[in-house]
Amino acid sequence: TKHVLADYFGTELVMHQDIADKIKAWFESRNVPFHEVNRLQAMLPRDCTVLPNPLGTASGMWFERPSGQVVVSMPGVPYEMEGLMMSEVLPRLRSHFKLPTTLYETIVTAGIGESSLAALVSDWESALPSKGVSLAYLPSPGQVKVRIGVQGPAEDRKSLAHLLEAEAQAFVDLAYDHVIGRGDSGLPEAVLNMLKKRGETLCTAESCTGGQIAAMLTAVPGASASMWGGVVAYDNRVKQDLLGVSAENLAKHGSVSECVVKAMARGARMRLGTDWALATSGVAGPSGGTAAKPVGLVWMAVAGPEGEMAWCHRFGSQRERIVQRASRRILTHLHEAMREGPRRVG
Repeated sequence: TKHVLADYFGTELVMHQDIADKIKAWFESRNVPFHEVNRLQAMLPRDCTVLPNPLGTASGMWFERPSGQVVVSMPGVPYEMEGLMMSEVLPRLRSHFKLPTTLYETIVTAGIGESSLAALVSDWESALPSKGVSLAYLPSPGQVKVRIGVQGPAEDRKSLAHLLEAEAQAFVDLAYDHVIGRGDSGLPEAVLNMLKKRGETLCTAESCTGGQIAAMLTAVPGASASMWGGVVAYDNRVKQDLLGVSAENLAKHGSVSECVVKAMARGARMRLGTDWALATSGVAGPSGGTAAKPVGLVWMAVAGPEGEMAWCHRFGSQRERIVQRASRRILTHLHEAMREGPRRVG
């Protein structure tokens, strides 16, 4: 790419020593050998503005034509490209061009599908175009993000911000029972924030989700304030020995059952000494399903100060999506349980 761009803009490739030094430091910080081929990544067009890439070794390149047009070249690795776009490209574009003001507010919902959510807010949504407000549904397994947007002249930024906030609040009021957060916050962040506010703790006991719930929670910075630990009880002996599930219930009802997930959650809560515990047990597939318990069937439970709650869901037939959707759904159940407050459930 850089050879083509250098030729197109009538310039030559030269060594940018400051970039070469940064690339070398990047490799050394990871204890990876630094070779000549790596140093050559700093051979870049003389007449471009080099955009430093803190997430990798391939720099971005910014070219300006006399007419005012701009050409930008970025790394191909998606997360490096995104990082460079946010840190370098967008700020430069805003400075270089007179752009309209575009503002967005993202609201995260869970426990409701896209079509049901759209039906819930249909009257509000139908009035948005006349106000100059856009709406986009961004579904993913277990949650739907709603992005509300406004656009107008830069001098109208204040009024646009007021309009955006008013419409965002109107949506939250309509979909309150399903809203778990705003902005980049997702289910794990929402659960951990609520636990922190309540001064409470959480642990997990996972079978079919294989530690995915704990991984989602501990991926959030500061999770250790509320997330104490977890048990991956894939084998029934672990369910018995570590979580106190009775051999009788396992023999009579099987591991994928209401009584077993309740016992798993209760046992984890007692064993780890937390206020809340989550448990999952299901058939993730692709094999192992029966007519009574098909692939995709998952039992899950929440144990809290007032007892245990359990639910049975079916999440399709694809293993990865079953695990992902089950992990998100149990976090939704916990969030709802905490929002509703303690109640005796069994």
